[in-house]
Amino acid sequence: MKISPKDSDTLIKKPREPFLAYLLHGPDAGLIDERARALAQFFSPNLDDPFSVSKVTGKEVQSDPALLADALSSMALIGTTKLVLLSGTSSELGSAVKANIDYLNTDCRLIITARDATTKHSLVTLCEKHPQIASIACYPDEDRNLQQFVRSNLSEHGINISSELIDYISEKLGGDRAINRSEIEKLALYAAHTKTIKHPEIDVLLGDNTSQLIDKLVNAVFDGKTEKLGFLLGKTKSEDIQPIVIIRYFQSYLKILIQVGAAKKSGLSTGAAISNLRPPIYFKRKNAVTHHSSVCSVEWCLALLNRFVLLEKQCKRGTNPDPFSLIGQSLLGIAISLSRQRV
Repeated sequence: MKISPKDSDTLIKKPREPFLAYLLHGPDAGLIDERARALAQFFSPNLDDPFSVSKVTGKEVQSDPALLADALSSMALIGTTKLVLLSGTSSELGSAVKANIDYLNTDCRLIITARDATTKHSLVTLCEKHPQIASIACYPDEDRNLQQFVRSNLSEHGINISSELIDYISEKLGGDRAINRSEIEKLALYAAHTKTIKHPEIDVLLGDNTSQLIDKLVNAVFDGKTEKLGFLLGKTKSEDIQPIVIIRYFQSYLKILIQVGAAKKSGLSTGAAISNLRPPIYFKRKNAVTHHSSVCSVEWCLALLNRFVLLEKQCKRGTNPDPFSLIGQSLLGIAISLSRQRV
């Protein structure tokens, strides 16, 4: 059964019947690991106990198809729930899961992690159609969810900061939940005694990471500097920034330009339109927004936003072997059009 994004966290915190198995898939490897660990610890307090927890890889079930059936059929000691942790690629796991669905039982829970699986993979389709398997997609946090993630994690350490700083930290984070949590823990450790933190300290601790790199890519595209695109796209790929993160960053930036353009049409000055943005943008981005809003019309930005929505769907289908090539072609076309004229 496919679990909607709004219900995923609730199910992870409190697994319920009729689910006997859980598939975690998608591009956010950190979120997959975090959710898999939370689910596993719900069913077994000691994940290193070989009598109640079996860990099986995709390569192992490929070489020995009976291994998964044996793990699902074996009983845990002292009447506890048996837990089977199955991890691997969708191609390694698909046949094994399909062949062993009949071995699912109420005395055992199966947790499957498949980082490369998209919604079009047969493994995902199989699990979404099965009433006793919860299929949970793990995608990078949306802006609002990411801000809440930052706020709640810092609050756990007794650190309460302004919404502006929450937004600023969120802009610096990427699309991997585990890396983001590590970055926030770094901030929390630094501010353990003062219980506060400032812009310069955040810059030093988080460095020139995801958001700043994508900012450079956004500027290159909207400034029409086609000669910079190859290098910047290559760097985002080498930094393991997920294609979906890049696409959503451009979507967010277009929404900013649309808001500013609409406010200017209503009679506000560019400065006033930018000042009215909520959440406010970081001051270092104001010059870029001022310039780009002067050359990009609201209508053009709306049309381009729709293109990025379609591009995200294409990347999620997984039919293209390299989503970066799709993104590169789109960004190059945009940069070329902006290098020639106002749009």
